Amino acid sequence: MPPKITVICTAALLLWGVGAAAQTVHKHVFSRPTPSLDGLPAKRTVYQLDPVAAPARGLLVLLPGRGEPANNVFRATSLARQAAQQGFAVLVPVLNDRKYLDTASTHFLDDAISRLVQQYPLLGRRLVLGGFSAGGQLAFAYAEKLVRDSTQHPWRVRAVLGVDPPLDLADHWERAEYHLATQDCPASRASDQNTLRELTQALGGSPTQFPAAYLSQTAFSRSDPAGGNARWLRRVPVRLYCEPDLAFWQQDCPALQLADLNADGAAALITFLQKQGNTRAQYIKTTGKGFVGKRRMPHSWSIVDTTDCAEWMRRCLD
Repeated sequence: MPPKITVICTAALLLWGVGAAAQTVHKHVFSRPTPSLDGLPAKRTVYQLDPVAAPARGLLVLLPGRGEPANNVFRATSLARQAAQQGFAVLVPVLNDRKYLDTASTHFLDDAISRLVQQYPLLGRRLVLGGFSAGGQLAFAYAEKLVRDSTQHPWRVRAVLGVDPPLDLADHWERAEYHLATQDCPASRASDQNTLRELTQALGGSPTQFPAAYLSQTAFSRSDPAGGNARWLRRVPVRLYCEPDLAFWQQDCPALQLADLNADGAAALITFLQKQGNTRAQYIKTTGKGFVGKRRMPHSWSIVDTTDCAEWMRRCLD
């Protein structure tokens, strides 16, 4: 089991709604009691939204996209608020600086969930995980780990959702490498270079050089007949939301194809799970819903119908 952590700071951060429907987001800063060699900082931050009515029915952990401030999740989407209306306690950890689930990330998530489960033991059996972009990759990888290591973590994953995540790290590498080699997408050059650099540092090099490393770290491996780690989700309700607006992305990079979009891998994962007998795996394709403010952006939290998603999560607890 993960080590205990100590609360060193708690503060109200944001207020949503008015009157009886008011929802306050609390900021908690935790300190681990003993030094660690996994690279995890001594202090970590988690934002928490309590359910509108007690007692809590379930626990929703939402992971922000890479580089997205964790507290921005409450502004970018109403999913946390809708979940709280459905009886969920919601945690949003400050975990937004990586593309893959490493030891430090795992320990931090273990710590954050363990703290809440110590207070509300029943929530450990009623866990929903979700995330946006790279946060979706982390959410899926962590869900798979919890299912695989169920004897070490007696928590039960009741559902997992992703909002346009890059689920196959090998595919993510190969797309970046291809576009850098052909120089056909200057607009994504910096992003592609960052992808290759970060995955090289984390996994040693390319998928061809280190196939075992990619297979062990990625949430879904399309090249593996068994799906890689995705095989652990055969009995878990899954939703993946994507808005594959190729014309939007071709404005900056005409060479892009549908296979370059995260939606391609997301649809492939759902197809794989359905073939494995998972009748509760859903690929939700949206059109014209992706915006950040008034700016068109198909890669965004806004593609999720949050009322419907929160109701789906509640049903997954039944």
